[in-house]
Amino acid sequence: MDTSSFLDEYSCILEACEKPSRYIGEEYLSCAKNFNEAKVRFLLAFPDKYEIGISNFGFKILYHMLNSHKDFLADRLCAPDKDFLELLKGAGKTLYSLELKEPVKKFDFVGFALQYELSYTTILKMLEMSDIPIFSNERGEGDPIVVAGGPCAYNPNALADFIDLFFIGDGEELLCEVCEKYALHKGSGLAREEIIKELSKIEGVYSPKYFASVKKRVSQLKREYAPTKSPIPHFVSVHDRAVVEVRRGCARLCRFCQSAHTNLPVREREKEDVLELVKEYVKNTGYGEYSLLSLSSNDHSEIESIIENLNAYFKNTGVSVSLPSQRADNFSIKLAKLLQDVKKSAVTIAPEAGSQRMRDIINKNLTSEQITNAVLASVKEGWQRVKLYFMIGLPFEETADLDAIVELLGSINSACKSCGLKLPSIVCSVSIFVPKPFTPFQWCEQNSLDEVFEKINYLRDKSRSLRNVKMNFHNPFTSRIEALFSRADRRLGAFVYKLYKDGSYMDSWDENFSHQKYLDTALSLGLDVEKETVKVFDIQEELPWDFIDAGVKKTWLAEMFAASKEVAHVSLGHQ
Repeated sequence: MDTSSFLDEYSCILEACEKPSRYIGEEYLSCAKNFNEAKVRFLLAFPDKYEIGISNFGFKILYHMLNSHKDFLADRLCAPDKDFLELLKGAGKTLYSLELKEPVKKFDFVGFALQYELSYTTILKMLEMSDIPIFSNERGEGDPIVVAGGPCAYNPNALADFIDLFFIGDGEELLCEVCEKYALHKGSGLAREEIIKELSKIEGVYSPKYFASVKKRVSQLKREYAPTKSPIPHFVSVHDRAVVEVRRGCARLCRFCQSAHTNLPVREREKEDVLELVKEYVKNTGYGEYSLLSLSSNDHSEIESIIENLNAYFKNTGVSVSLPSQRADNFSIKLAKLLQDVKKSAVTIAPEAGSQRMRDIINKNLTSEQITNAVLASVKEGWQRVKLYFMIGLPFEETADLDAIVELLGSINSACKSCGLKLPSIVCSVSIFVPKPFTPFQWCEQNSLDEVFEKINYLRDKSRSLRNVKMNFHNPFTSRIEALFSRADRRLGAFVYKLYKDGSYMDSWDENFSHQKYLDTALSLGLDVEKETVKVFDIQEELPWDFIDAGVKKTWLAEMFAASKEVAHVSLGHQ
């Protein structure tokens, strides 16, 4: 649909909704190819608000990969906010793509990003509003093939009734291979179900209907896979900057971290590639900030040289660098000095635990001295804001481990005072442990809600005297539901469907999430949320996600779990 026709048809809806620029597309650097000429038409669907979806780097990679192919077309769709959804429904209209304003149902593929468990009901609502049957076994020849990939795909059980194909692992090569194979069969007379069956034979593609197992797909960080431009949103998004991935995977292997284990092997982008990609991305977009993306950016073997080169290149332009959370043991004085040349926002470090005992249990090989010295080096170089990530509810946690968090914060303050420095503003982001598949802690229980609230209140009271410290705690209720879905079996599909029918939508946002609704829905289905989240799996039993080969052996994960128990002085026979 052309812009003029779209505005004529949708002007009343756009004028009545909040932030209409979320829904009009045509951002600078967006790509609008000819819909009818494309051999394969793929809609990238993000089950969250526009400002979240347009910032997602995986989304940008796939958008770039597909649109770089002469025969493929990629368009985008983000979940509309509730007001726009109701206006669409009231006008009897379905969801449409951002670039071309084509109905979702007209695409060959609709691919959902699985970034967060609380987006599951949003996916079902987006299917409904696109006039696509919710259940995969009810779709016919005129319906798109519904696919999904991302971190949550490593346990697809809760969505297995609704998704035709799951993409497991890296998507760059996988997605293009799927589209190439689809192009061969499209128009050949082969039935939709037969095409799905053929696609499920590709490495990294899992069909809940046709195949019992799947091996994850691994891609290299090739230069041509990296985007050097992306659509510029009409208003400030969550991560409004140029992004270049410098490493994928993490060799540190903290035992709670799914991303580290599922993104093996570690791959590092060459220094020269990083430099050229950053320069080109900034030139194309005009962004005044770039991010060097990785699970641990300062683990890149040439990170200091990269920033030094880019500082020199962007000197006097105002272009600054943003690093995600950094390893305290790799935070050198030289790196601190290099980062002082650019805009100072906040230094982010992830100790995860306060005590050496707990850091050893989770394989976070840091000492309190290294953490303190990293913060001290930052403050000396002019930073006045520090963000620290901690996690509570970890396996084998004791009260002394909570005390150690406060003691560590006190040590940081003492170190700053002894150097005659002004105390920095410290924000502690405290998350709740969620057991994840393909980690050494996949067998562990989550703390009960009573235990979690007791620990939160304890930390609040203990840290009250630290005037420069603010404690922000993740929502224990949403963490609980995240744990429920992260270790789901096929029973949870009925739960997701009932929640969707009961109106759950955009539940990743606190204003939409109702813990009581989840409890009531679970009760109506005979599902005990407390029992499921505090469940301990036996080390020998088959796990609901064992059919996926994520590249890490279950026996090795069990060995690492045993190592944690040994540090915690827990009997190996105890679960």
